[in-house]
Amino acid sequence: MPHLESDAVEAGRLYRTTGAIASHKLRSPVYRAWERSHLQGANPLALQAEQLSSRDTEHLLQQNNYLIDVVRPYFRMLSQAAGQEHHAIMLGDRQAILLDVIGDEQTVNGPEPFPQAGSLLSEAVAGANGIGTTLAEENYIEIISAEHFIEGFQPFTCQGIPLRNDKQDIVGVLSISLRRADARKRLKEILRCASHAIEAEFAIANLETDVHRVLTSQPDEYEPLEELRQDLIQVHQAARLKLEVISRMVAVNRWEYAAQLLKQAEQSIEIFRRRSEIWRNLASLETGSVQSLPLIQSINDVIEILSTEVAIRKVEVVTNWQEEITVLADPQTLLRNILRCFLQAFELAGQNGTIEVSINKVQNAQFAQVNFMASSAVNIDHSELTPYSLCLSIAKTKL
Repeated sequence: MPHLESDAVEAGRLYRTTGAIASHKLRSPVYRAWERSHLQGANPLALQAEQLSSRDTEHLLQQNNYLIDVVRPYFRMLSQAAGQEHHAIMLGDRQAILLDVIGDEQTVNGPEPFPQAGSLLSEAVAGANGIGTTLAEENYIEIISAEHFIEGFQPFTCQGIPLRNDKQDIVGVLSISLRRADARKRLKEILRCASHAIEAEFAIANLETDVHRVLTSQPDEYEPLEELRQDLIQVHQAARLKLEVISRMVAVNRWEYAAQLLKQAEQSIEIFRRRSEIWRNLASLETGSVQSLPLIQSINDVIEILSTEVAIRKVEVVTNWQEEITVLADPQTLLRNILRCFLQAFELAGQNGTIEVSINKVQNAQFAQVNFMASSAVNIDHSELTPYSLCLSIAKTKL
């Protein structure tokens, strides 16, 4: 670490005296950032960021009100995790303009100027930094003290990570600035986890929009989809609560316990991502093109998103198949049909019942028949049960 910092100091001295960028003295992402900063005319002697007018800043904040509101709870968690460290948590928009900042009083509002809302932090203006360089690299980035291009930022070490929407477009940047470079290590993973949780918040908002659309156009589908959406939100809330606890543990150096919770939080967020994609296909009003689809994977996707319902009903789902079968179907229609069969089977199985899902090839293996046999815990004549079923064309294998 001292070697890295001294190399960056030497690279800065060389650049300011000769205009040459010493690539061998800088880490690769930092060298690229300096090169971009140089080509765009950033001033290495600048002591602070340039600022929008108060009127333009107010207008910008109004435009980004939703993003700011979503991020603020995670601001508090990250600041809490920083503990007694001198720090600032920052949110930038996709043009690298600062939207919000919180931190300890001395850092954010102390005698030394620190970027405020409306500060221009693109590399063209502010050189290599935790917001502008994160946007340029479109990835997590660290800029350690003297690796900052302009002198005014060099007392800080910055970490930044992009925030993406469900289309994977970058909509902002989450960043931490710290006085002590070595403090960054314990905050790196919680920063990553917080960014993933924020992206999950974007997805939740989209799910709410989708379910209202379903209510308007297909009211019969609304209730089960809304229940599944609420189950999804509970998965995300579990991750958010873990992040809250993690931030407290990190602040008091209980890192081993925090690391365990962090892993669990990431797993919850990953489960949310996967299930929300399945839910989105279920709620889609579009009918896609018929294509070759893995039937067992589609059934397992629906079983996964129904896991909370299965647990509440104490239903056992038994699957009976030997190999994956590829069928010809529209993805959304296939998932919705599987869901309907499960919901019908739930009603018959009741509490503590069993649902057996099996697949048979019929008519000379041209079709796959999916059977959902529901058995109630109450004693009934199983011979009188009629399974709910789907019949699907099997995709022919190309030789």
